[in-house]
Amino acid sequence: MTTASKIKSLIAATLLTIAMATPATAATTSGTTNVTVTVPEFIILHFYSSVTLNFATPDSEALNEGSNSVDAAWDGTTSGGTDLAEANLMNAALELDGSKTTVKLSNVWAVRGFSRNGNAKVEVSVPAGKAVMSNEGSEISISNVKVGDNTGTGSSITTKLNGITRNNATFGNIEMDLDFSRTSSSGLHTGAQYTITATTI
Repeated sequence: MTTASKIKSLIAATLLTIAMATPATAATTSGTTNVTVTVPEFIILHFYSSVTLNFATPDSEALNEGSNSVDAAWDGTTSGGTDLAEANLMNAALELDGSKTTVKLSNVWAVRGFSRNGNAKVEVSVPAGKAVMSNEGSEISISNVKVGDNTGTGSSITTKLNGITRNNATFGNIEMDLDFSRTSSSGLHTGAQYTITATTI
């Protein structure tokens, strides 16, 4: 083998060794994916199915209405003097403004969920025939029932939905007038209802 051939063989072997020692360049490509999510309208209403109002017991009282002078006949009939009348009875410690008292039930409902604009309509109504609680002949009626949150009160309000997590729920109240004008007995009076309706808007 000539010197030139040896040199050619040596160069070829060297190039082959270099080519085998150098890794091939990897082929690479990439793509981008757009991700979208469609969130459905969804609402959760939390409420109590039963609420019992336990009124505090007021102190019993004996109110001295002063003195009276009455003419009496020997047959037992009486005349004159001053009769007690509702217009001049002394005030007791427990006095209502008329016969009604307004009660506010705090944080008795909550809503959470998703809507198109992040709001919900919450309404309250009294079902037909369910405005009166009774205990035999004694009655307490409810009226002027309202829902409320920290921004408004009414028979219907618009309130915020802050998603579905419990720690972001919107809490609300119920107000109602209780009429004691036909109440004559102590004890449990039952039969009244209110209905809360929550709607995504």
